[in-house]
This record gives sequence, structure tokens and C-alpha cells, in this order.
Amino acid sequence: MPAFTLSKKIFITFFLIAMGTAFFFSCLNSYDRTHFSSQQTSHHYKGSEESQGYSEEFSYPMSYGEVIEVMHVHAFLIPLIIFVMSRILSMTKAGEGVKITVYVSAFIGAILNLSGPYLIINASEIFTISLITSYIILGSCFIVFISLPIFKMWSRRPAEESDYWL
Repeated sequence: MPAFTLSKKIFITFFLIAMGTAFFFSCLNSYDRTHFSSQQTSHHYKGSEESQGYSEEFSYPMSYGEVIEVMHVHAFLIPLIIFVMSRILSMTKAGEGVKITVYVSAFIGAILNLSGPYLIINASEIFTISLITSYIILGSCFIVFISLPIFKMWSRRPAEESDYWL
């Protein structure tokens, strides 16, 4: 990463920590609904005919409209977040192989995450595995998106006021 002034280091660090916190609560929300179990993920999206110990009450399947309503927001936000996080990672002096691996993995994780609910409802319950896998992939990418820039940024010499470009 280019040498940054202290104020820019603090700004970027706080942003990365905020994004990590947001992703943590997103995963916590998903865990609360599904416990990252294939069966409970299926019940969340397809509903349950009776209480089978997975939830306290009967649940209706998500309608096509409900899935689209949730997915259209995610379809805008997930790529935007990945783009911003990728841009910050691109400023590091990490190897190109590491960067490309993280970019491709994040893209695959996003595709799995965005397509998962629709495929679970309309194709097969087997796609619960792809949705759960998307959280593992995106979580791994977020760890790199956050930790690598922070490490690289804070391990460099401080910048002079004329050195910064951001």
C-alpha cells in the first residue's frame, strides 16, 4: 500500500472494521435463522409443514415476490461492497496471485449467495449447501479483505503530506 498519512490510515482502518462488523452481524443473522444447517436453511426458504424441532412454529414458504424483494437489494449491495473491498486490497503490495484468488473467490461466493435462495425454492434443496458454502467463501475473503490491508498499511513508514494520493 502506498504510504498514508495517519488520518487516512485511521479512516481506512475504521471503514474496514465497520465492514467486518457488518459482515459478522449478517452471518449472525443467517445463523440465527438457519444454524447453517441444510435442513433448517431449507425450512427457512421453503417453509415447514409442522414444527419438527427446528423452529417453534409453522412457517410459510417464501413467495417468489419475497425472494425477489430480498434478492434485488442484495444484488446491488454485495457487488458494491466487494468492489470497494477489492479496491482497497488492490492498493496493497500483496502478490497478484493472492489478489486474483481473493477476487475470483469473492465473485464465486457472491454468485452462490445471490442464487442460493431462488435455487432452493425453485430447483432443489441440494442448493442449501451452496448457500452455506457462500458464507464460508465470503467470510474467508472478508478476513483477507480486512486483515491484509490493515497489516500492510500499518507496517509501512508514515507518509509525508505530499506523498498521499487518496
